[in-house]
Amino acid sequence: MAMSSEAFQEVETATCMLSGTSSLTSRLSRVCLVVLFCVRCGLLLVGCRTIWQDEEKNFICNSTRILCKPSCFDEFSPISSFNLFSLQTVALVTHAMCVAFLTRSGYQAKEGWLHAQLRRKTVQMKLHILGLISRILIEGLFILTFYKVTEGFIHRRTIHCHTAMCEPFVFCTDINSTIKNVFSLCMCAASAASVMICAWELLNCLPSNQHKNDSSKPSSKKTHF
Repeated sequence: MAMSSEAFQEVETATCMLSGTSSLTSRLSRVCLVVLFCVRCGLLLVGCRTIWQDEEKNFICNSTRILCKPSCFDEFSPISSFNLFSLQTVALVTHAMCVAFLTRSGYQAKEGWLHAQLRRKTVQMKLHILGLISRILIEGLFILTFYKVTEGFIHRRTIHCHTAMCEPFVFCTDINSTIKNVFSLCMCAASAASVMICAWELLNCLPSNQHKNDSSKPSSKKTHF
């Protein structure tokens, strides 16, 4: 049984929302991006209930001053990796909503200047390329931010506090540093995989590659003698 136009629009919109790419992306890439999105959401949900439920509680310092531990914790972790990756997920969802809106507008039956422009293949391809580039920039920006904040991709287990609230020789230890590293590396790996998938799709839709693919196809025209 053939799928109706309304059902097809709903499926395309849902796929765009989960993958963050337009319908011009290959099915394999869209499936991989959907899986990566679900893995990220699962990791954030588990991390919220376990690792980052009370992060400062698992931060132990050899100091008797009351304000030493909070100030040293701020020095140790100016921004939580959980908050950083949650912000990344919000940015990706916002990007996916924009892509889904443009894709859905291209299927609308109403005629207007915007809808007529979105129906054109050249405009759809430009929007597709723009969506892939913006997705790569979002993923890469958050990976770079995480690297700068943590001074590497590995969380330190022990830190020497230099704040004025602490004594001269105060060391603090993060008990959950190992599991935090596993979480952060998994999120960075998902971002890197998304970058590679989008970069591959971007290379495939470049005009030079399309010209090569078109020229490699055999001509369907018959020659008459």
